[in-house]
Amino acid sequence: MTPVILLTDAFLANGSSAWRIPDMNTFPTINPPYAPEEMRGQWAPYLRNDSNMVRYWALPGREGFAHRIGGLEKDTKTGAISTDPANHQLMCELRAKKVAAIAKELPQLEVLGEPEADTLVVGWGGTFGHLYAAVESLNQEGKKTALAHFNFINPLPANTEEVLSRYKTIVVCELNSGQFASYLRAQIPSVATRICQVNKIEAQPFTVKEVIDGINNSL
Repeated sequence: MTPVILLTDAFLANGSSAWRIPDMNTFPTINPPYAPEEMRGQWAPYLRNDSNMVRYWALPGREGFAHRIGGLEKDTKTGAISTDPANHQLMCELRAKKVAAIAKELPQLEVLGEPEADTLVVGWGGTFGHLYAAVESLNQEGKKTALAHFNFINPLPANTEEVLSRYKTIVVCELNSGQFASYLRAQIPSVATRICQVNKIEAQPFTVKEVIDGINNSL
């Protein structure tokens, strides 16, 4: 019931070998949340499952589950077209709550590198290889460093704040002007002052040396 967006970059796409087509039978079964029969006569288009805020599906033509669809905003209970400002705010809040609940299903954020590090390097997307190599090199030099690479951004993994709060310095490395660093400061204010940035906007990937130099400058 929620769109999924994969964020990648040209370096990751163009630097990869050909993708093997997977066996479709190995994918987990998708089970839409169809409205159960016991809801007949009581069902409304915007009823939601309280545990994850997902709405129930009613198949078209099913007796007792008739509803209208369209792009205009609907009343949160009846599904009728609504222009009520209060309903609009409620619907926006419910959608945000639904997206936030996805964090319950996401894998926990993992940390690689030195377990006793005071410095955490953070990245996402196609920067993983360069950041991992840089962290390995720093640890070999005796500079205890760890790496957290994000595969999920909105919502963040449920343990993100707990992980970031362990470190005195958080160095966010991005091939942009610092959007993810700003996002982390907004989402987790408790670590905002610990976040440093290493940024590059040259349409080229990081080199390992650039990352190492950036981390050393941050420290």
